[in-house]
Amino acid sequence: MKRLTATIAMLTLAAVWLAPGAGAKPFMVKPSNPFYPVIEAFGEGSVEGGASVRGCTVQPLTSCPRAELGGAKLSQALFAGANLRGLRAPRASLGGSTVSFAQMQGADLRGIDAPAFVASYARLDRADLSGAELTLGALAEMRAAGANLSGANLFSADLSGADLRGVNFRGANLTGALAAGADLRGADLRGVSLSVTDLHRADLRGARLQGASFCNTIMPSGEVRNKRAHCPTHLQKLHGPTIPIPPQAPVYTVLTAAGSTPALPGTRVRGCIVAPSAVCPGGDLRGASLHAAFLSYARYPRANFRDASLTLGNISFADFAGARFDGAVLAGSAGVETRLTGASLMKANLTLADFVGADLSRANLRAADARSANFTRADLRGADLSHTDLEGVALIHTDLRGADLTGTDLTEAILTGARTSPGFTAGATLCNTAMPDGTIGNPQPKC
Repeated sequence: MKRLTATIAMLTLAAVWLAPGAGAKPFMVKPSNPFYPVIEAFGEGSVEGGASVRGCTVQPLTSCPRAELGGAKLSQALFAGANLRGLRAPRASLGGSTVSFAQMQGADLRGIDAPAFVASYARLDRADLSGAELTLGALAEMRAAGANLSGANLFSADLSGADLRGVNFRGANLTGALAAGADLRGADLRGVSLSVTDLHRADLRGARLQGASFCNTIMPSGEVRNKRAHCPTHLQKLHGPTIPIPPQAPVYTVLTAAGSTPALPGTRVRGCIVAPSAVCPGGDLRGASLHAAFLSYARYPRANFRDASLTLGNISFADFAGARFDGAVLAGSAGVETRLTGASLMKANLTLADFVGADLSRANLRAADARSANFTRADLRGADLSHTDLEGVALIHTDLRGADLTGTDLTEAILTGARTSPGFTAGATLCNTAMPDGTIGNPQPKC
């Protein structure tokens, strides 16, 4: 998400970003837009890596147990793998911050402003996140048993495979959230908005659902509850200026696609059913419009999605081995633990996509646009990443052994704990890149 900082910092100069004759116009984000909190938070800028904030050094693998950071400005902070047990940071600004693999058990994070918060594999057991702003949060595989998320805004957050046992969600907004495969045993979901929420194969045993609202909700069985043509968003009324987002911003595709007509579960495309757990090996879906499609746990090996649009979709825990996604648009989609072995994603748009734990070994991502995507703990062994734009990408504990990174842009990418081959950065572009050992590759005042 680092790329967003530079983008939004220059919003007043948006015209400079437009190529002459391109014809594309900035997208005007109004306070009524559900992603407005994300854009607003990134406009605050970012905390510098290595900075000391009240005695806590902002860097990967840092150790600041029981730090007192209430109300601190920590937007874009990089705390991957950090020891933050017992952290006290109520009402802190943590928009776009990365805490993947961090130890944050028992943390006090009440009312934090943290849209686009990246917490894959983080330990947040018994943490208090009541009233937190977590729109578009990348929370897949997070461990948060016994946490308090009452009143939190989790609009379009990715909670796939997360451990949410006994979590208090009372009054929270889970509209558009992806929670396929999540462990929600004993969770308190009373009064929660579950509109357009994916709960496929989630474990809801003992969960309390009284007063929860359902609309096009994918239930654990895969059935759709309260199927409707349109669903409410249950968003709070926000105030602020209209913010222009230039076409070159990685969030642009997600913003412009958000109002598209979704591919409702059960949609049939050339003989293939688009639904959770659907099976269509070798299916032909070239050029298909599959915005917000639910395909978690589906089996589509060797299928052809060339030039298809799957913006804000969900293919988590699915089998797409050997599939073709050349030129496809998967911006903002989730592919948590998805099998994409040997798949081709040449020139695909993967901006802000969440491929946590995905198997992309031997995949072809040559010249793909994957800015601000999340490949934490993904398997990219032997993958072709040549000339791929990985600016601001999370590659935390990712296996990159044997991957081709010739001409790859790793500006402000996060590779903390990644497994690599000797000389893996030869031919790649580094600038403020968080290296596997926690150091910064090619530190610069500005990239």
